[in-house]
Amino acid sequence: MQTIVVPLDGSELAAQVLPYVRVLAPLLGARVHLLRAIQESHLSGSESWAQVLISVYGVPESEALRRDHHEASMEALRQRAQAYLDAQAQALEDAGIEVTSDVRWGSPAEVIVEVAAGCSPGALIAMATHGYSGLRRWALGSVADKVIHATEAPVLLVRGEAQQVVRPPCRILTPLDGSGLARQALPLASEIARAAHAELILLRAVVPMIEAYVGAPMLGRPIAENNEALSALHEYALEDLKAEAASLRAEVPRVLTHVMIGYPAEVIVDEAREMDVDLIVMATHGYGGLRRWALGSVADKVLHATLTPLILVRASE
Repeated sequence: MQTIVVPLDGSELAAQVLPYVRVLAPLLGARVHLLRAIQESHLSGSESWAQVLISVYGVPESEALRRDHHEASMEALRQRAQAYLDAQAQALEDAGIEVTSDVRWGSPAEVIVEVAAGCSPGALIAMATHGYSGLRRWALGSVADKVIHATEAPVLLVRGEAQQVVRPPCRILTPLDGSGLARQALPLASEIARAAHAELILLRAVVPMIEAYVGAPMLGRPIAENNEALSALHEYALEDLKAEAASLRAEVPRVLTHVMIGYPAEVIVDEAREMDVDLIVMATHGYGGLRRWALGSVADKVLHATLTPLILVRASE
């Protein structure tokens, strides 16, 4: 049985993923593992009673007293975190979902990746994100961003500011580009579509040639010839998707194909909105660091532009 790992930090933003988890867990036959990562930095700013004694009465605080207070403070922090998880778990259990919970010390991203890697037979990480873009996001970073580029597990990302009615998905969109890498998102997309009796929409973007947008022939090629080439690419992409759809219909009866001319990230975001898609499932390389910053990626652009819940599947070469 699959496990859905749900990192929570006590904020309203993080908790916004829970309605989606409540819907997905029964569809996948999955249990839910609620996770809270806490750090000693969470203790900073609190003044101990021993420190009050020092400031008011000049009573020195011994090393043993400081250590005892530190341990007591850490335990109190852990208990508060566990109580919060227990309350969230109760709501899920009332919906008939099997739930476990865990409070761990450490960096949130590292803890999330470690816990997901230890789940057998596999895990789906589900979390909310602000979806900051541009230099603000690059400078600040985010737990979600770090997790995406470090984990091998699929990651469900929900934009925290998106106000949506959460329901079982009726339409699931999976972008394909003809590569084996992109196809690695299909097993999970098909599994969810089959369980939810949802439409699975296979989408292909045909990147327009620059010659098609100029007012005069370029490189010695007439505009009409370029348009014919673009039409041929569109037809080829459609036939490729139809063949893919035919192979899936034994498991997912409702498979649709859609080819659009445009740049992939823009096509995916626009079509998800126009077709009222409930979920996007797509593969990503998960490149990190400067390589990702320089190259960008379709998945990264989609993540920071769409309000549609998105599952990123880490594809292997």
